[in-house]
Amino acid sequence: MKCSVCYSNNYTEIGIIKNIWDSDKKVYQCNDCKLYYIEPPTEDEMNNLYKNEYHKYWLYHNGNNKIKNKIFEYAKFRIRYSRSLSQFKFVNYLFDDIKDKHNIRVCEIGAFDGLLLKIFKDNGFSVYGYELNDYARNYAENKYNIKLESDFLISNEKYDIIMLSHVLEHFVSPRDILVKIKSMLNDNGYLYIEVPNSPMPEEVDNNILIDCLTTEHTVNFNPYNLRILLESVKFEIIDIKYSNYNVDKDNISLKADILKGNIPNFKNIIPFAIFGIKTFIFPSLSFINYDCENTKWSYGENIRLIAKNVC
Repeated sequence: MKCSVCYSNNYTEIGIIKNIWDSDKKVYQCNDCKLYYIEPPTEDEMNNLYKNEYHKYWLYHNGNNKIKNKIFEYAKFRIRYSRSLSQFKFVNYLFDDIKDKHNIRVCEIGAFDGLLLKIFKDNGFSVYGYELNDYARNYAENKYNIKLESDFLISNEKYDIIMLSHVLEHFVSPRDILVKIKSMLNDNGYLYIEVPNSPMPEEVDNNILIDCLTTEHTVNFNPYNLRILLESVKFEIIDIKYSNYNVDKDNISLKADILKGNIPNFKNIIPFAIFGIKTFIFPSLSFINYDCENTKWSYGENIRLIAKNVC
């Protein structure tokens, strides 16, 4: 199978991804750019996962009247809000010199329930978005009065900045997606990307590696191959950082509980509670950014970057 970033046919089979798609998928790593990629899902598998059930679960799971479930759902919301706020702050400096933010067109592709766009809207920006899932689009309109369109691939609109948060890794052909997104940006417009940072096999135990790769992602990036991909379609990266939960970077079990929404074990109850308090009282302190260079991989780590549309 050819790598979708560098087109190399030189790859290593890493393992099997189970219980995500209708059929198990082999996962490979490109030996040249180190991209991870799986056997391509069928169109039916993609539709079943994303259009019908994926966001329905996150938006309506445990949505009954039990107090315990309401607390759990609100805690998840606070973590999502904290992440969205940190993303907004990461890009907001680009527009510091512009007083009338209403003239700045912000678009999010894969906007989910519109939470990130709501933050931009509250800060004076004009917001637009695309979301495949019917449940999520309805939620965004009812909750935040933000109307999302379903398919950005047929759009002829132009925007000043496009937000792509935990979306690019879900596409089988990420280069084709970036080419389309480039056509939707104004000259010298900006693209924000956030994706998980994938560990190398030699950096982690194999069980942790397979756990990180057992997701709905069809590709998994690192800063090196993400840069190759962006430069191949004439984007210039102007800022790139790692981002993670603001907790002990070596406490894998704590970060796994936060990421997966699990109840922490006894030794993690206090740090888990401290993180939870941050999301309620100091949401902007719940996530941290740090340099990519000379940094050991850390569980839960993401790559976030800003790229400029080079004409």
